[in-house]
Amino acid sequence: MPVIRYVEINRLTDSDMLPLMNEEAGIWLANLGWDYSIVQQILLYMIREKMLPGYAAFSGGKNPDGYVYFLANRTKGSIGACYVTPTTTADKAREITDGLLELAISCLQGSGGINRIEAQMFAFHGQDYAAIFNKYGFRRHPRLYLVRDIDSGAAEKEPGVPLKIIPWDSTLIVPAAGMTAESYINHQDYEILEDYHTPANCENYLRGLVTKPGCGVFLQDASFMCLDGYGTPCGYVICSRISDDRAMIPQIAAHPAWQGRGIGAALMNRCIRQLKAMNFNSLSLVVTEENSRASKWYRRMGFHPIGEIGAFIWNRT
Repeated sequence: MPVIRYVEINRLTDSDMLPLMNEEAGIWLANLGWDYSIVQQILLYMIREKMLPGYAAFSGGKNPDGYVYFLANRTKGSIGACYVTPTTTADKAREITDGLLELAISCLQGSGGINRIEAQMFAFHGQDYAAIFNKYGFRRHPRLYLVRDIDSGAAEKEPGVPLKIIPWDSTLIVPAAGMTAESYINHQDYEILEDYHTPANCENYLRGLVTKPGCGVFLQDASFMCLDGYGTPCGYVICSRISDDRAMIPQIAAHPAWQGRGIGAALMNRCIRQLKAMNFNSLSLVVTEENSRASKWYRRMGFHPIGEIGAFIWNRT
């Protein structure tokens, strides 16, 4: 049985990684309707420039059978992806996955400057990452990937009180970030994403959603804000394009004082109507399984689960 060999990605070329990454992009599109090619081009550029920390696994062939990459930003590390080709046997895939993740986790935990590690992993090919992350002291929070057809229609009644809904306005991103931080206090997702911990973190997160393609390409025309009587954001929805006819909501939020008053329904319905006018066919989002209130609400809005994401969190004690 061939011995698995692990090689640092920065010792390889983008041509070495391209076949495996093209296969991975095809899996993203087939399983989630997500065109991963934009992110892939960024990763390939980083590989060419020797800027992407990670490892590739070889088990006998000239092409890698799997890879993992990770990033570090000040005191936080992130595991961006771990992918293993389905052409390997189940046992071999498990061995490669465990080996890759052990290398990534060990590198990040072994850095004295890293105090927190976050990973959100799609369970492609039936992979179960829980055991290896549990071995290294991570907490797991299952998340659901939900989808609805654009033509399903609105399922929630909108509020009877008049609300001022405007197109997304990035000049209001600072008050929107403050509102976001307030809305996630004592929330399940506060544990999952450090981005929700402070208004400054929220601001960086929101700016990333509208300027970077990690959660799709920002759709200005399908993103909206709701303003209170003082002109301050009390809710918003950010929408992005993940393929030619599929969209995603990476973030929707309402100020705690306004929750339960129909703001979410008004924003969601406005987004869906706009996406229909733009000829999109489906809309997706992710919700933490523990957040039963949101899960039930999304189902009433016509969303249904098609897959699971494992969110894994480690904090240095």
